[in-house]
Amino acid sequence: MKQFSLTRMALLTVVVIGMATMGFQCSSPNITSGKLYLQQYQSSKNSEKLDKAQEAFEKEIAQKPNSAEGWYWIGHVYAEKKEFGKLQEAWSKAQQLGGKSTAEIDNYRLSYWGKAFNYGATTFKKAQMTKNEGLYKKAAETFAAATMLEPDSSAAYNAYTYEAFALMGMGDNEAAREPLAKQIEANPTPEAYSALGQLLRKDANALKEGGDAEAAKGKFDEALTLLNRAVADFPENPDLNNELLNTYIAADRVNEAVEKFQSYADNNPKDAGAQYAAGTALLQINMFEKAAHYLERALNVEPDNTSALYNISVSYLRHGISMRDADESGGADAPQSDFKSVIRKAIPYLQKLLDIQPESASNWDLAGKIYATLGMTKDAAAAYDKADELRK
Repeated sequence: MKQFSLTRMALLTVVVIGMATMGFQCSSPNITSGKLYLQQYQSSKNSEKLDKAQEAFEKEIAQKPNSAEGWYWIGHVYAEKKEFGKLQEAWSKAQQLGGKSTAEIDNYRLSYWGKAFNYGATTFKKAQMTKNEGLYKKAAETFAAATMLEPDSSAAYNAYTYEAFALMGMGDNEAAREPLAKQIEANPTPEAYSALGQLLRKDANALKEGGDAEAAKGKFDEALTLLNRAVADFPENPDLNNELLNTYIAADRVNEAVEKFQSYADNNPKDAGAQYAAGTALLQINMFEKAAHYLERALNVEPDNTSALYNISVSYLRHGISMRDADESGGADAPQSDFKSVIRKAIPYLQKLLDIQPESASNWDLAGKIYATLGMTKDAAAAYDKADELRK
């Protein structure tokens, strides 16, 4: 499954609001004490003051579980401690109870949402670098809190998707589906479509491998419906076109896709992704000459597109092998084709592919097959040896 990243996401600029309304009149001793400690912490950044504030507010809540003011103020402590899930829970409780202090929540909600969003992003990046499951969990919880603090802002900034990425990072693909669906419902993004499409395809493949063909068909239908909608919403996104193509291939329904991809490619000649998708779809149904035509068009737009370089090499190889097999089935008296001349067309593309990706074992395996079919035994042996060496 494709690995998703936050590397292109900019952190939000957070407007910090001072607690100008932190008055001390008409409050219980616990609230008054807690606010004093919180104010001292904001001036000194002394963590002991913040702990003292938390103790005071916790005492208030213990003595008066229905103290909206206590729940409101302890929410500020949780925000300072970057415990945004607890912040959201405390403020939800305060709002349920009502009271004058809860009117202040909206004055701070957006600022704390921005802090939660940024903290989730930086935590997730650390999780990606360290592969730390605990950090993935923390990031997921923080993004979840952000989406509850500000649902609309979260949808606008793709926060539901980032929550899903964090869940997927910790291996919880099942839980990732819900935030992805919420993102698509509230504000569709290519990333959300792509991730949910992959998860649905994974489900379908598992059902297919398990022998439940009917259930697999239903899940593939669901994935294809989603990804066709995605391509309609974002027609110029090459990743979504590739996701759609891969799903048609996995569902053994490439024939349905060929006309769709060809038409889109013909109408968008400068879209390398569209040309690649059409060529790859045609390759899947053994229409080798047409496949090479579209893959060549993809390379005219993006000369270093390694996927297109690989597939056009495969197309010429399979085309030549099909010609050779037809010669052999026709008998000794049948006219013989020059199948090797077709396969040789792959050599320039193959060489460029090897120059760009010399450390790919699969590229050297392909080279070995092409050289062997052409009778270039020494080159084939060297290519296979290189592939084996890279796999060690």
